[in-house]
Amino acid sequence: MNEPTSTSTTTEDAPRYRYYVLGMLTLTYLFSFMDRQIMSILMEDLRAEFALSDAQLGLLSGLAFALFYATLGIPIARLADRWNRVRIISIAVSVWSLATALSGLAVGFASLFLARVGVGIGEAGGSPPAHSLIADYFEKAQLSRALSVYSLGTTFGSVVGMVVGGFVADAYGWRAAFFVVGLPGLLLALVFRMTVREPERGRFDPDYDANAPRANVRETLRSLMSNRVYVLVTVAHAFHVVVGYSMAIWKPALLIRTFELSKGETGVWLSSMTVATALPGMLAGGFLADRLAQRDVRWMAWMPGIALLIALPANEFALASHSLTGMLILFGVGLFFATVAHAPALAVVQRVVKPTERALAAAFVFFLANMLGLGLGPVIVGALSDGFSADQGLRSIHAALMVMNGVLLLAAASFWLTARAMQSER
Repeated sequence: MNEPTSTSTTTEDAPRYRYYVLGMLTLTYLFSFMDRQIMSILMEDLRAEFALSDAQLGLLSGLAFALFYATLGIPIARLADRWNRVRIISIAVSVWSLATALSGLAVGFASLFLARVGVGIGEAGGSPPAHSLIADYFEKAQLSRALSVYSLGTTFGSVVGMVVGGFVADAYGWRAAFFVVGLPGLLLALVFRMTVREPERGRFDPDYDANAPRANVRETLRSLMSNRVYVLVTVAHAFHVVVGYSMAIWKPALLIRTFELSKGETGVWLSSMTVATALPGMLAGGFLADRLAQRDVRWMAWMPGIALLIALPANEFALASHSLTGMLILFGVGLFFATVAHAPALAVVQRVVKPTERALAAAFVFFLANMLGLGLGPVIVGALSDGFSADQGLRSIHAALMVMNGVLLLAAASFWLTARAMQSER
């Protein structure tokens, strides 16, 4: 399959344009997380409107999205390794934005579930092609920091989703919140398609031959599964993400039930904490990983493992706190170190696979991370909360999240094994 590419290498090499592309990709990621996170701030409204259990809310916020997001991400990524990635991302943004807006028309659990499935289908075409594009716009020595900037979309998207969703829902109802958050993405898709160029694939890989025969899916999978570093960092990232998603999705309901805050107040408190801690954490992780990797590449795995071992007790103390201020401060410490671990792990993936495997490699990372993190994490927390409710009452979510937070130990251990594998392949 022929791949349309830019004819202007000079433009692609211009720092201003490279960072414009990175900014546009970050904006698409922001919109994807905004459309994803809107569910968390609206869960109490949806629970009241449709008489839902915590387990059903976990299904809506997790499995409904993750099932198709994760599985469709693989064939779409395979296409992205062969075809125009800019076009794929533009189509994906359009689909998930429209599906988010349609969530505002739901009449019950089933229709809302289907709308969230639509969001997952659209977002399946977002991040894997984006990671592949970034690897062809930035050299390997800049890859962690570029991916850390891209990953800021998760922070800002979550913040915008909570703040805008919360205040719009308070003023006009939860249906209006879905419309306000979803529809602007259609304009973003158009601007992205018109202004972002498809770069030459593998332009920073001297051994890459664009004319060489492309490996089929089976050969590519065999190559990825035989790559020990790739397999281990994928597992480590999945364990990390299952805790991150569970915390992000259930924190708003936790604050609303525990401290009787409004949705707008909850959005402001959580977004302020997120901006103050996740933003510097994400950037620090990317920049420190690039610097430390010049001394020893294993720091790209050591650093995430150490950071998660600090995040674990911070989260546990936060969940045990009976003070809103104390809880937010401790959650902030946990979030800072959790986000430090994010970009280095994704940069390891792009460093250790071939140019023709990058999108598919990223898709498998997202497949495992989202099937565990979004597909199972929120559902397990919801089910645990229902089970703990008889003894714990309104603090049943606290107990459920304490159990889930222990998975960070598995993540840290997996990062340590990743570092050992990186040593064997140096």
